Amino acid sequence: MLTKSYLEKVSPRSKRMPSSSSYLRLETRGRRTGLPHPVELRYIMSQGHFFVIPGRSGSDWFLNALAAGTAKVRLGDLLYDAVAQGATEPEFAAALTAFARKYGARVVRDWYHASRACLRLSPTGPPARRGIVQGESNVTTTVAQWVTKKTDYYGDVAAAFDSASEEYDFTISRNFINTWIRRRSIGVLRRYIRSEDILLEIGSGTGAEAMEVSRYVSGIVATDISRSMIDLLSMKVRAKRLGAKVVPLVLGASEISKAKALIGDMGIRVAYSFNGALNCEPRMGRFVRELHSLLEPSGYFICSIRNTVCASEMLSHALVLQFSKATPRKRQPIMVSVGGRDIPSTYFSPSRFAGFFKSLFVLREAIALPALLPPAYLSDYYLKFRSRMPLLEKLDPLLSGKFPFNQFGDQTLFVLQKV
Repeated sequence: MLTKSYLEKVSPRSKRMPSSSSYLRLETRGRRTGLPHPVELRYIMSQGHFFVIPGRSGSDWFLNALAAGTAKVRLGDLLYDAVAQGATEPEFAAALTAFARKYGARVVRDWYHASRACLRLSPTGPPARRGIVQGESNVTTTVAQWVTKKTDYYGDVAAAFDSASEEYDFTISRNFINTWIRRRSIGVLRRYIRSEDILLEIGSGTGAEAMEVSRYVSGIVATDISRSMIDLLSMKVRAKRLGAKVVPLVLGASEISKAKALIGDMGIRVAYSFNGALNCEPRMGRFVRELHSLLEPSGYFICSIRNTVCASEMLSHALVLQFSKATPRKRQPIMVSVGGRDIPSTYFSPSRFAGFFKSLFVLREAIALPALLPPAYLSDYYLKFRSRMPLLEKLDPLLSGKFPFNQFGDQTLFVLQKV
């Protein structure tokens, strides 16, 4: 049996982390789908074990862990492999008492009064250190430092998104601004698609957009540079039996013409790329030419990229007198954190990005995402004051497509038509 002294030997930081942190992240796999199922849970530690209590015995994460007998426990940047077992009745009773001491009797009464089970998680060895998946702006590496490594850029991008893959859906879904941007993006896309269309997606990630959009079209060829992202999308496709509608493919944006072998004579009338996938594509000229060759005459490309100037970002930092943080995008490229890894990304002004397409496409729409709301990394701060600004989310869609508001969003969504 592991003892408390075992965890104390890992490192001073790992010894402090459990006692100072209110939550751990438990990572299990779906019993039927095999998909990652991360959750944040209150916990206590006793005799070298983590103890977590489900609000109800039928919680998926609880049943997943019991079925597999294993799980992963993340505390900050420490990741433990653990054996997962049901706790004994005395351990359960002791855990409830410890929960009341740590979180208060009211929390236990409100959240765990119906609980009849408890999970014991026993680390099988020392933790691995893994970068914390956090906001894009939380980086520790400069562009100059990255350049000195002389690494393969595409390889670094793929590795970063591989690292982010299992927590990607969890991270995005918990961010209000990100989910708001996703809804707006899909809303614009739906105005241009038809039920008989076969779509091409560039930078599909784990396929959140593809799974939603597939309801409205005949099919989607979903591409991404990350093998792990595509593997997860493939698992979703199998779990939902969408193999006839969504075809995942490992491809970077600048090699998108390789999708031609799969597309054949189907014809692509609409392609799309959301959430800044093209900010990590240095060969934009090549990408535009390859995209043009795949699209049908008068076909559409709908995409969003990170902007170099975000008015709401500047205002948000200025209001709290953080003037040094008001223009973090001034110099390009900029380092961003993806999956706990720092990679360079190039943000574009709307005019510069549209310039890549001007000889082969016509710009039909440019929309700020969002125009008035702050960028996604400030989502938690926005939610604190959201109730005081009830009109902001109603005004944003009305102004986001109009000049000059459409020039200064966190992202810019473009509707481009092939000529």
